[in-house]
Amino acid sequence: MSKDRSKSLKMTVSTMGRVTKSDIRESFQHPLPKESILCSDGHVSYKGYSIENNLKHIVLRADLKQYVKKGGYHIQHVNELHNRLKKWIAGSFWGVSTKYLQNYLNWFYMREKFKHERMTTKKMALASIHNTHAIKQYRCNNFAYEVLMATQM
Repeated sequence: MSKDRSKSLKMTVSTMGRVTKSDIRESFQHPLPKESILCSDGHVSYKGYSIENNLKHIVLRADLKQYVKKGGYHIQHVNELHNRLKKWIAGSFWGVSTKYLQNYLNWFYMREKFKHERMTTKKMALASIHNTHAIKQYRCNNFAYEVLMATQM
């Protein structure tokens, strides 16, 4: 899950368990622009990704009570979004299948995108059709699941 200051949001299943540098690379698909600043919880994978892509990396460690660094850098929006996602899944379903997790993320993404609007079924359907990234992910769901499971062995 990634979010930037312009409120651009990306939600992609990249792995089960702790993320690796290659998971991050594949999740972003394209290297982040050189002027980007990567803020993370300090896991070594993010450090490796930032070094590999010559990005400034700001580490915020909650265990050291580092929540905001000068300049307003923080990961609170991503953590809060992650928390809302977990509550939505726990409160709406009897669990979710790993195979269809990306579909649930796409659904949650649409809910987030239009949370301040009254959504009609027609409007939601039109927005879903225009979300080509979600359509591409849906079409590749079985293949992505097989790849995900193969990397966990």
